[in-house]
Amino acid sequence: MKKRFLIFLFLVSLSVFSQNDSISSTVFSLTPRSNKDIRVNGIAIGLGINMGDENTLSQINGLNIEINPLSIFILMFDDPSRRGFSESSTATINGISLSSGHSNQNEDIVYNGLQLSLFSASHSCNGISLNGFYNYATNMNGIHGSFLLNYSKKSNGLFVSFSNYSEINNGLQIGVFNKTENFYGVQLGVINKTKKQKGLQIGLWNINSKRSMPFLNW
Repeated sequence: MKKRFLIFLFLVSLSVFSQNDSISSTVFSLTPRSNKDIRVNGIAIGLGINMGDENTLSQINGLNIEINPLSIFILMFDDPSRRGFSESSTATINGISLSSGHSNQNEDIVYNGLQLSLFSASHSCNGISLNGFYNYATNMNGIHGSFLLNYSKKSNGLFVSFSNYSEINNGLQIGVFNKTENFYGVQLGVINKTKKQKGLQIGLWNINSKRSMPFLNW
């Protein structure tokens, strides 16, 4: 019985090793990639890992640079909120990501680390992000600043923008207009609105399911 068990463990280990070995690694890659499964431990540069029809780049560990000449048109005509939040992720970027703008192709990517972008759409954004216009993600964790909008399904941390929206928020929202469905923390702005609240609203006008008040609400 013990011998059979050891043989079983050996076969499982061999299978796992074979699966991991099927993904090759490189220190540099142009993006997008679609010829074979690959992991980048170094630098990736190009249009973005999901701009191709069949992305095979599953992970970037290091520096990711995305330069998309169509970013300004995507910013003008694309609204990620029309499609709803992404429910799953297909690729992960760990480290520093610099971008002229993340298109809807990036809505199933997880970003961990520092992200600097003109605008961003992703599945998850964890760490620190600074965005020229907006940051749209299913999950946000950390410190996130955007000029116009932070928009998420679930968020934890500090959020600074002209407008902040999250279905479920834990932390601090700072903006002209802050809105949540379920809020645990502090909203600091001109107009603050939430349905369920455990915390404080500080602003010119504050709205929750219990009352509407100027200056301070709980």
